[in-house]
Amino acid sequence: MQNTFRYMAAKKIRQIKESNRHNTMHKRYQYNINQIKKILQHNLTIAKADKSKAIVIIDKTTMGQKIDTFIQENNIIKLNKDPTDAYQRQIQQTMQKCKDLIDKNKSKYMLNIKPTAPKINAYIKT
Repeated sequence: MQNTFRYMAAKKIRQIKESNRHNTMHKRYQYNINQIKKILQHNLTIAKADKSKAIVIIDKTTMGQKIDTFIQENNIIKLNKDPTDAYQRQIQQTMQKCKDLIDKNKSKYMLNIKPTAPKINAYIKT
């Protein structure tokens, strides 16, 4: 049944892609994106604004300095190894020990399959 839905979704995605090729607005947007990419080759980058839907074009070195100052001001420490796997193992072991509290069939739905730590996203204050 899943394969049927995957096939239908892939078919719909192909239709959407094909319909956008003939759209004049799509071509205009693609032209604008290409022009911005040419401008950005001069050591510039695009970043999202903090509290609005605007985008900001900023120098890469300035962006790097802002990120470094944020890390230093907030006393953020870089870890050598991601501790998420160790925490996940501890949670699994604890849930297995608590068989009276948590039903065995429901415990598998309470765990994340592949948990990861969040990444730092840089947003520029406007």
